[in-house]
Amino acid sequence: MSCECHSSFNGETEQLICNNHNNPLNQTIKLKNQTMQIGQSFDTFHLTFYDKEITVYPMFINDLSYLFPRLLTIGKRKSTLKITLSFHNFQKLNFQDYSFYQLFGDKSDYTTKFSLELTSNGQITFSPMAFNQIIVDQMYLHSSSLDPYSFEEIFNNTNIGELTIEGFTPRSNDTHKINFNGKIRLAKFTKMVEMVSNDEFPNYPVRAMIIEAHEARKINASSFINYRNLYGVHLIRPNFFFDNRSFDGFQFLTSLETIELDAETLKDHTFQHASRIRSLTLGQNTRHLTEHSLDHLDYLTRFDASKVTLDQLYPTSRCVLARYIEKQQKTNPSMIILPPQAEYCDCIHDFILTILDKKPDQSYSDRCSDNQQERCQLSECNIVKNFRLPLKKKIDHEQIVVSLDEGIIDTPYNLYPTEDDRTTTHRIPSYVHRHPAVDHSSHTDTQDSQTSALIANEPIDPNAIPTEDYDQNPDPSSITDNSEIKPKDRFNERRTAMDNERLKWIALILVCITILCLLIVGLIIWFFTCRPTHRVNKAGFQPVLPNSSNV
Repeated sequence: MSCECHSSFNGETEQLICNNHNNPLNQTIKLKNQTMQIGQSFDTFHLTFYDKEITVYPMFINDLSYLFPRLLTIGKRKSTLKITLSFHNFQKLNFQDYSFYQLFGDKSDYTTKFSLELTSNGQITFSPMAFNQIIVDQMYLHSSSLDPYSFEEIFNNTNIGELTIEGFTPRSNDTHKINFNGKIRLAKFTKMVEMVSNDEFPNYPVRAMIIEAHEARKINASSFINYRNLYGVHLIRPNFFFDNRSFDGFQFLTSLETIELDAETLKDHTFQHASRIRSLTLGQNTRHLTEHSLDHLDYLTRFDASKVTLDQLYPTSRCVLARYIEKQQKTNPSMIILPPQAEYCDCIHDFILTILDKKPDQSYSDRCSDNQQERCQLSECNIVKNFRLPLKKKIDHEQIVVSLDEGIIDTPYNLYPTEDDRTTTHRIPSYVHRHPAVDHSSHTDTQDSQTSALIANEPIDPNAIPTEDYDQNPDPSSITDNSEIKPKDRFNERRTAMDNERLKWIALILVCITILCLLIVGLIIWFFTCRPTHRVNKAGFQPVLPNSSNV
């Protein structure tokens, strides 16, 4: 059998790609002598077969080991050795015993990966010892079945670090499970199901197990009560909402540590029966989070919202997510939190990134940096309305020098929260005593200059070793110009300023009194001159009409 092969190099790996179109696969793959004499090595192999009827013979690709790298480069990380076999358009595919026997040989210095892609709808037949004695770190199998044998028969006497089976779940046999000698550290099973239950995902003899169900309509969590090795549950695009009854039964699983939910709606107390999990991932289809949907997650150490897009969440759900992240950041600062994404400018996104001390993408910063504060003030989320974005540039506050005679110390105060403000409840100020500059012009000035001043500096580490309060040899460059001002002159300036302020208030009061007096005088004049008069008939006689009958 001959294949059309070509090599490529992407800067890190040397890849060999071979395609077999019309040549029947009726024997093992053999390398030509000239190929072996060249001595070229590869760390990635991708072989593709298009024949209609294919029989894979024992050790049919073991000759590829002659093309494996011989030596590792000292000082580099552990290299990867990967083999991918793809079978397309076949009608019948048969794997005989020992098809992949010791595929990688003794390559413990490499991270080995093996992928088997069976993407046709043809008939697939595995012999019970097809994978016998295969040793690999990661194995990926995409197929429609392993018929006619069970999982325990196919993967017996194997040593696999991480096994991923996609497209189906092989049947399990309790009889062969007793004599199963395979060593599989983690197995992940992925397929589309109608209902997530133990009927669709049997309990396999592996150390840890992850089930991933796509587009399920129901879940029967209580059917997994006896799964002592169930490590993770991934529910992708389920067609139902989650509430406090969805995970009823998971409270008995002590090994369950990770859940990934790509659901549209999470109602209150969804994780009431899954409170022991340590990792939670929200998917890209998440839309609605109720107020208490993320409660009961008391043991969580990793929260991944990187697949969530804030623009697709309901407005109330954005607030729920922001409050939850802020709460976890305060109560559990060691938790790993991956923030959500944002396609458009969103103050909630700015708020989450700020409390997590993360920076947005450069494109987001360029697009949304102009109106950040305005967006926060118009936000519907109360926790964000009072949020103030930190200053981009640090403002150097002037050091204020105050005389000891005044007994007042003015320290600069930063209006925006900093990292130290979030971690320390009370900030301890640090003061450094320094001597003012000495003026030798007069004896009086010399006496005044002996009064030391306090300079308010930025806080320092309280655990640091303090320096001496009085430095006998001060550095002239460290003394500011304000320290040369005499205490007596500063007192006179302050007194003059207070007098000026008092005169301003007196003048304002006099103006107000004058205006009030003018209003009172105007009111009196109007009362005596412009008030209308009323005629009063003192005699009490009634006027008689001219045409009265009494005349």
